[in-house]
Amino acid sequence: MAWVKQGLIFSPERLETYNTHLQVPTVLVKSDRLRVYYAGRYKDGNSYTAYIDLDINNFKNILGSHEESVLAPSNPGTFDDEGVMPSEVIRHNDKIYLYYSGWNKRTTIPYHNATGLAVSEDGGHSFTRVFEGPILDRIATEPYLAVTPCILKEGCVWKMWYISGLKWVKINERYEPVYVIKYASSEDGLNWIRYQDICIAQTHELEAFSRPSVIKKDGKYCMWYCYRDSHDYRNGSGSYQMGYAESSDGLNWERMDHKSGIKASNSHNDWDGKMLCYPYTIKLNGELYLFYNGNGFGQSGIGYAKWEE
Repeated sequence: MAWVKQGLIFSPERLETYNTHLQVPTVLVKSDRLRVYYAGRYKDGNSYTAYIDLDINNFKNILGSHEESVLAPSNPGTFDDEGVMPSEVIRHNDKIYLYYSGWNKRTTIPYHNATGLAVSEDGGHSFTRVFEGPILDRIATEPYLAVTPCILKEGCVWKMWYISGLKWVKINERYEPVYVIKYASSEDGLNWIRYQDICIAQTHELEAFSRPSVIKKDGKYCMWYCYRDSHDYRNGSGSYQMGYAESSDGLNWERMDHKSGIKASNSHNDWDGKMLCYPYTIKLNGELYLFYNGNGFGQSGIGYAKWEE
């Protein structure tokens, strides 16, 4: 059982506007297409959310590219006034909910993140913020960040797995973030009860995780995520790789990275030869697909793989 790579779908070079990244692919399944939201970069480095449309029968057939932000600029001083990145899309009450990561630059550390919510009433072409403030941010027991959620709706319960900051550590005169995966639940998708247990155990104190993606498969919860070291992770031996864990209840997880089913390509010159990051899994017509970024945290583009038993 493994992911069979299907190759690179889209890279920044194919965009008409200036861009250096296609980060954090987030997929909305429509009747005839997959709408893949991504985080691009403006010339000043601030991120924004746009999308490409893929033929639902052939993901390498690009039906269109919307390169403008799906969200209007936020007001100065808000939690997302220097960048937004998509994280999850959920259909609810004939609307589409977009959960996203907001960015602020800092002086003591490089940045701060929190989670926002926006809603679309036009099929996912444009979104309006539900609140100017975040729905998930720092609290007394989580003083650093709360961001990049994955969400499943099961009956009347919304289940979220998200990234929670543990600390910032200074390495080679630069502060680096260390974060883990935690769980929260909600009755409405707006107000969340956060559990303090760490879902996936670290192998060492400087290990960091990002972008959990959870599905139900054969009666159990299956999570793919990416993990890295805090040393030499931008382009070296500590770079993000793909991990995997299983759970019977969504709260208690067994880490088993050897079952992730996907590794970096053999050649470092390949688009995903140095790094695998930001997974997003979907079920479609009885098949399971994985969308992900490769080298450079999305600088090399977005690719996908298909699960084979």
